[in-house]
Amino acid sequence: GVFCRDNRGRVVGLLLPAVQSAREAARRMSCGNNLKNIGLALHNYHDTFKTFPIGHQYRGHFDGNPLDEDGGSGFGWATGLLLFIEQGNQFDRFDPSYAASENTVTRNREVCETPLALFSCPSDTKPARWNDGAIPNAATSSYQGAGSSYDGWAAAAVGGNPNQDRFNGVFCRDNRGRVVGLRDVLDGTSNTIIVAETKWDMDNNRRNRSRIYSGTDVVNWTTGATNAVLVNGQWAINWTAPEGNPQPHRTASSNHPGGAQFTFTDGSVRFISENVQHTATPWINPANAYDRPNGGANYGIYQRLWSISDGLIIGEY
Repeated sequence: GVFCRDNRGRVVGLLLPAVQSAREAARRMSCGNNLKNIGLALHNYHDTFKTFPIGHQYRGHFDGNPLDEDGGSGFGWATGLLLFIEQGNQFDRFDPSYAASENTVTRNREVCETPLALFSCPSDTKPARWNDGAIPNAATSSYQGAGSSYDGWAAAAVGGNPNQDRFNGVFCRDNRGRVVGLRDVLDGTSNTIIVAETKWDMDNNRRNRSRIYSGTDVVNWTTGATNAVLVNGQWAINWTAPEGNPQPHRTASSNHPGGAQFTFTDGSVRFISENVQHTATPWINPANAYDRPNGGANYGIYQRLWSISDGLIIGEY
């Protein structure tokens, strides 16, 4: 007949790539639906409070109990969405007067350890929970809030009033002096990223280690905490770093071939190619953060998508 034993392997070999491609397309669609629903929740939050949530609220707790670890990390932007993503029970268990669950602070542990399907991309290889020693069994995430177009913003923001040009995204650590609403997104909501996809495993033993509720390494308030809930746009999508590069060099990334998905501030979801024009411009010149005299020639299109009011043309990407 037309089909024989020897042809079976060939047929399977021909079909397998198509099957794998179809499965990845389904996973990517599911991921996009997650991001769409996160965007919808952010807009419902904004409708209620007239701002978006605080990016990552650094706050201590001091309850007078000498057995408790005072200080500690507050909660990230996603915690503010619990009432808007059908997680009312989670919200009711959340005690905002206490820090995130730490070794000796267990008041919010049940919240911090609860994974949410909405924050899990089917193509991501992340575990449901991750124990880093500071926050036991913290629920992980495939998505992070858009913090800035520059690397290093988190550490500086703790020390004083943030420079508005450097800390220029929708979300910021502590949001000192700045809680962003739609009125502040002067570059246009369709031109500004609000949530980025961030896969767990990157390259050369690096991990994004994204969390849903809060950061890590929080007893001494170090910079790594915010990097677990917010990401920046200085480094390219799926950026490949040398072995041993520090964890703050985390980037938007995914296991979807060729790029990653993003929620924009208007609620739309778009896939952006990892080849989008990008200059990886570091924070060098505070007087000319966006290279406006040169039309932004040294401030790439990808970075422009992270800042809310650089005033530069985006163009096609």
